[in-house]
Amino acid sequence: MEEPIADEHKGRYVDDRVARVVANWFPRFLANGLDYLDVTRILDSIERWDQWGSTWETAGEAYEELGRDALGQGHSQTAGAHLRRAALTYQFAQFVITGDDATRRRIHTRMADTYRTAAPLLQPSATPIQVPWRGINLVGYLRTIGDESPLVVLVPGLESTKEQFSTFEPFLLDRGLSTLSFEGPGQGETWYGHGFRDPAYVDAMRTLFAWIGDQPDLSSRRVALLGTSFGGYLALRCAPEVPVAAAVDIAGFFNLKEFEQLQQVIRDNFAHFMKVDAAGVAEVAAEVDLSGTLPLAMPVLVVHGEKDPIVPVENARKIAAAQPDADVWLYPDGNHSCNNLHTIVRPAISDWLADRLGAA
Repeated sequence: MEEPIADEHKGRYVDDRVARVVANWFPRFLANGLDYLDVTRILDSIERWDQWGSTWETAGEAYEELGRDALGQGHSQTAGAHLRRAALTYQFAQFVITGDDATRRRIHTRMADTYRTAAPLLQPSATPIQVPWRGINLVGYLRTIGDESPLVVLVPGLESTKEQFSTFEPFLLDRGLSTLSFEGPGQGETWYGHGFRDPAYVDAMRTLFAWIGDQPDLSSRRVALLGTSFGGYLALRCAPEVPVAAAVDIAGFFNLKEFEQLQQVIRDNFAHFMKVDAAGVAEVAAEVDLSGTLPLAMPVLVVHGEKDPIVPVENARKIAAAQPDADVWLYPDGNHSCNNLHTIVRPAISDWLADRLGAA
């Protein structure tokens, strides 16, 4: 049974699904670079679930227009900022739409295209990569700050995208770490070619690291994996299969044995992620388990909010029990992925990685 909505958004919305999504993710909108006043204006305009995508998309269009105007005037820094914010607004227009793949795909494509325009305007620029795998391309963005800098591979979660990491990457870049934000099976643009399966994701990560090893300017770097939400699970699951020096799990699952206890909006997104109907989720979810993976023979950091309404903190405690030498940071007031504490948590995680990877 779902936990009751117990925050400042309770009772504000006519539609319970709108209330649930806002209660879950309001801090996430802000942690990913959106303006508080913009977000509240958007949310104040939404009463019913069928207004969610169009209201957010309209807000994204305003930023996209500003960005393209600035680009036409030669103001590349301003253009990059506006277009990146437009892309992330589109991301939140579509990230929890289920049962309407056409609308979700249309808005997601717009998000990806807008960010693709912003990417070369960022400092440092974000270079798109494509890695062939099983007849499709795994996709990502690489941002480097020098040939000797260590590399952090960032792994998104259930309905996150590589583009969403554009607000986490600066913390790492500022500390001498290059970044590669990556989408595997079930995520972002890769979803169109392949839904999530646990073994397939591990295989895709091996392929990505083989590609890294073939790049002359990347092959000698020390590499870490960092994942958020379901990406935290994926970072730990894939770490022993690829040559990494450290792994970071932010709000990840230990397993999905309690899948039926998750919120309905999360279960719906898992079905989308896996490209199965509701009846097929259980079989795929049964593969998700760190029992045979931990402990890892490398430094591990586990970060979790004790007030996480999406991935209960018990998952972090199970990971810590299976990885006794891990650094475990449990934040008593932290919500999902500690997005409500992002100005504290993201710098601390970036410092931890810089220390373990020997960043300059």
